[in-house]
Amino acid sequence: MIRLNLFEQCKKKRYQVILMPCELISFSIRGQRTLAWAWPDQSLVGRELTDRQTRLAATRAPGQQAAVISECAGQPERPYCKRLVLHGARGKDTGVYRCYYKDVKAVIDGTTAVSVYAFYPTPLEESGLTWDNKRGWLIPRRIIESAPMLIGITCLATLGGKPYQSINYLIHTTGSQVYDVKLFPEDPVELLVGEPLTLNCTALVEFNAGVDIQWTYPGKQARSHATEAVSILTIHSVNVTDSGPYICNVTSTDTTLTQQTQVMVHERPFISLDYRSGPELEVTAGQESFKLQVNVSAFPAPETQWFKDGKLINQRPEFKMKRMRMHLNHALEIRAVCPEDAGLYTVVLKNRAALLEKRLDMKLLVNVPPQIHEKEVADPSTPYPSGGGQTLTCTADGLPAPNVSWQWRPWGPCVLNGTQSRGRSDKIADCQNWQSINSENAMNEIEAVETSAEEVDGREKIVSRLQIRNASVSVVYKCSAENKVGKDERLIHFHVTTIPEGFSVDVHPSENPLEHEKLSLSCSADNYTYQQLQWFRLDPRALLDERGRPREPDCGSLHLHADPLPGRLSFQEPSNSWVADFAIHSIQLQDEGHYVCEAQSRRSGEKQCLYRNISVKALEAPWYKHSLTNQTVNVTESLRMECDAEGRPVPRLSWFKDNQPLHQMSGIQLQDSNRTLSIQRVTEEDAGLYTCTACNQRGCVHSSAAVRVIGSSDKASVEIVILIGTAVIAVFFWALLILIFCNVNPVDIKTGYLSIIMDPGEVPLDQQCDYLPYDSSQWEVSRERLRLGKVLGHGAFGKVIEASIYGVTKSKNLDTVAVKMLKDGATASEHKALMSELKILIHIGNHLNVVNLIGACTKPNGPLMVIVEYCKYGNLSNFLRAKREFFLPYRVSKICRKMKAGRPPAPSSSSPLTGPQMDDLWKTPLTIEDLICYSFQVARGMEFLASRKCIHRDLAARNILLSESNIVKICDFGLARDIYKDPDYVRKGNARLPLKWMAPESIFDKVYTSQSDVWSFGVLLWEIFSLGASPYPGVQIDEDFCKRLKDGVRMRAPDTASPEIYGIMLACWQGEPTERPTFPALVQILGDLLQDNGLPVRKSTPDMSRHGSWTSCLITAHSVSGNSSQYYNCVPFAGCAFVGPSKTCQPRVKTFEEFPLEMHQQKAPQVSSLSSDQPLIMGTGW
Repeated sequence: MIRLNLFEQCKKKRYQVILMPCELISFSIRGQRTLAWAWPDQSLVGRELTDRQTRLAATRAPGQQAAVISECAGQPERPYCKRLVLHGARGKDTGVYRCYYKDVKAVIDGTTAVSVYAFYPTPLEESGLTWDNKRGWLIPRRIIESAPMLIGITCLATLGGKPYQSINYLIHTTGSQVYDVKLFPEDPVELLVGEPLTLNCTALVEFNAGVDIQWTYPGKQARSHATEAVSILTIHSVNVTDSGPYICNVTSTDTTLTQQTQVMVHERPFISLDYRSGPELEVTAGQESFKLQVNVSAFPAPETQWFKDGKLINQRPEFKMKRMRMHLNHALEIRAVCPEDAGLYTVVLKNRAALLEKRLDMKLLVNVPPQIHEKEVADPSTPYPSGGGQTLTCTADGLPAPNVSWQWRPWGPCVLNGTQSRGRSDKIADCQNWQSINSENAMNEIEAVETSAEEVDGREKIVSRLQIRNASVSVVYKCSAENKVGKDERLIHFHVTTIPEGFSVDVHPSENPLEHEKLSLSCSADNYTYQQLQWFRLDPRALLDERGRPREPDCGSLHLHADPLPGRLSFQEPSNSWVADFAIHSIQLQDEGHYVCEAQSRRSGEKQCLYRNISVKALEAPWYKHSLTNQTVNVTESLRMECDAEGRPVPRLSWFKDNQPLHQMSGIQLQDSNRTLSIQRVTEEDAGLYTCTACNQRGCVHSSAAVRVIGSSDKASVEIVILIGTAVIAVFFWALLILIFCNVNPVDIKTGYLSIIMDPGEVPLDQQCDYLPYDSSQWEVSRERLRLGKVLGHGAFGKVIEASIYGVTKSKNLDTVAVKMLKDGATASEHKALMSELKILIHIGNHLNVVNLIGACTKPNGPLMVIVEYCKYGNLSNFLRAKREFFLPYRVSKICRKMKAGRPPAPSSSSPLTGPQMDDLWKTPLTIEDLICYSFQVARGMEFLASRKCIHRDLAARNILLSESNIVKICDFGLARDIYKDPDYVRKGNARLPLKWMAPESIFDKVYTSQSDVWSFGVLLWEIFSLGASPYPGVQIDEDFCKRLKDGVRMRAPDTASPEIYGIMLACWQGEPTERPTFPALVQILGDLLQDNGLPVRKSTPDMSRHGSWTSCLITAHSVSGNSSQYYNCVPFAGCAFVGPSKTCQPRVKTFEEFPLEMHQQKAPQVSSLSSDQPLIMGTGW
């Protein structure tokens, strides 16, 4: 009988009991709760039954149960007791018997239950085999592992004397672990249609493990027969439909692993190449790594090559130094990026078998943060002298080129902000109170800030110079260089001092004083730089080395060989300096020697010394180097006597005549500190004894000489008369010359060569040169930046030269310019005329349709040069004549079409130096629209000149230049125009005038206004639309021509001019200046014509009534034929009036063709204003 107490005596989870055949076994269990039993049953092997199922248990015999459960006596601590009695134990009773708490759901052995394993021993267990009622015979692993891989087992049993034998069991030992699966190839597979596909699936498993490998792929059902092995999938001829995922599933007894790959099938080889980040890439210098990446889709994998600037990367030193390397994804990696890595990169992909090739160009820009190079060296330790000009320089480079700016702040320590940015070059930017260098309260007067690109150390850098006109106040300047990838700053402590070099010594009266003089030594040092001033007297032995040779004393060891001197140290507040004074009131010979002023540098702490060698001169009594000698002179001659005395100190000299002091008076001169006595025009009274006395502290010496005068005084009277007469004649001629010059026209004749001038009503012509300013800081150009070339033109006084200039535009390249300069031997008036032209160009300013000023060279180290824009196609007159054979009247020009989109733009300051380059205009046909474009641009340029209160006076096609982009520019050839050889200039009196282009009021009254320029503009229109013909063809240009012009005779219309254009010409040729259109109105009219595409001859002119009384008449269809040469008989002109529903022209235009010369000879009035004795203003064009 077995008794167990639950929870106290049951420490094991399960107990074992051996059953003996036919034995009665009783189990008693005590606990603290209601108990129940469960035991194995023959009919339910491996399962458990509760005591409620007792009635279902198999019986041993009729009426006898296999097990009986009953209550038993408990104990105080364990009041509940449950007994299980097993009757007649058998082998089938083997199993687990468990007693548990009935009201607890969780049945856990050792906690809420206790179990007993009862088993019936068998003979086989002695050989190591065990019987499990649930599982059967258990064979230990050690028996199987010691046996061969395959063993056979047969079970023999005897029951009731009868033998029984089981089947023969064949035991095969297997593993179950799958460690890894590999699918080859590992990368995605790409094939062409028709190619075979083979995939290898390899599994790493436990030894002798049985695995099952299955394939999953798009064509599995259709091609399952193609699998040649469990681990190899072969598709002999793939198709496009075979593209997709291929999955290998490996399954063992209790493990499943999956591997997948992607298969893509292509119909033919291909290469697809595209940008990943665009054709231009930017990187910052110093970046650790940068990859040039492209998007590539290709099969089969192509061969990749990279080129830099046309050279194969593999052959470049960067590749060999492993700074560049190519990746399998066709990318090029650049390590430690430097500025030299910038350039054009080309990637080339090749499939040699399929003859395929793709290439892609990428431009790599390497941005370099700015760097100010002056920061690499120490700032100057010496302060800046007060009162002089100074230039502060900042040299910066970077990519893109940095912008350099200047700021300043009052002198004093910086007040830092609470936060500071990482990567900032220093703490300068955190200082407060920075102000613009251009502010009015900039303390020191700033002359200019010049910033330009210059070549420094073989590289182009930005050099900015701050020019200070007058250094007077100590401030702090900051130079900042910034571009889009960074910023650098430099702090300049601009300390101004009145002390030279910040440390100086003054000796009074000199370093060579006389004995007994007072010697004052004053040592001054700037407080910003130095401190601790002290005077020393150097021991003479310190000036000699051990061998007695002279040597330089060392300031650091000064105290070993010098004695300090008493003195007075004071601080000078106005100059912010220390002053150490030492004085010797009566210097003696023994006081001479080396005196040293010592100061300590505040920055380095080193001692600085200034030495002064004082040499005392002993006093010497006066003595004569040469004594006076007796002289004999004639009357009216000059007498000269020298008193050559020496002494120390220098003796004072006094002259006596006959023992009477001699003083300077009329005719008697004492020069060179009384050393020389001169008597002009000696008379008899000047004879006598002359004595020179020399005195100093050591005494006086005397030297005398007798002067004898010979001759008569009558001769002197005659000479006086001659001199007086000569003086009177000279004064007369001088007055005559002044009178002549006063009557000459005050206007310099050379100034008349300038065609563009300011309105004389605003500033008189002779005052324009002095009135207009010239700012050298803005316009001065160094002559070293110019490279002169061929001569473009020359005149009587000047010439124009083609030249190359460096650094004008942002590209910092050589640009072509035109240089105006005077010929050799130019006079002052010609120089003034060219200077006047320069100042007028500055006053005018920049405009797209005016030849703009670039700079000038005015410094006296070379000739005066005025630098203007260069126009490669020359003047408009020559260009139009050369293009006559290529004139297409009605073809729309592509060049000018941009200007028709709307109202013409406002005046611009752009320059063709920086404008886009267009095709060669010589190769482009000329159209009517081009002619309107030229006219419109000239009107815009003249509108701008008029707004600047300027008058041209010689507006003609020869003075209009053509530049790139079909842009015309108004110019002034001035002194470079040879009016004496140009047939367009007709002599009138002493002047040569362009009469064909001049308005009547300019010819007769010498009046030049903006409205007289409008008349010239009308003639210019005639030149343009006649393709460069000379105005007034076949007409003799003389005084009669001028009279007919005043009577209203005009030119007929050019063959290519439409009625609208000829109407504008006639409006410009109105006799009364006030009736002519203004240039703003002309810009409006021509802009409308350009916008309306007024190219072919139209039936009517546009309504221009909004422009005043000079607008055109309405031209009806029957009055206008296809030939525009007939338009002059009914053209836009003053006097048009409304008649009924339409406009009609009352007067007819008289032309030179209709009214020849003989018709006017009878009634032509006399024009006295063209007489040769009256001056005229000459108007010529550059």
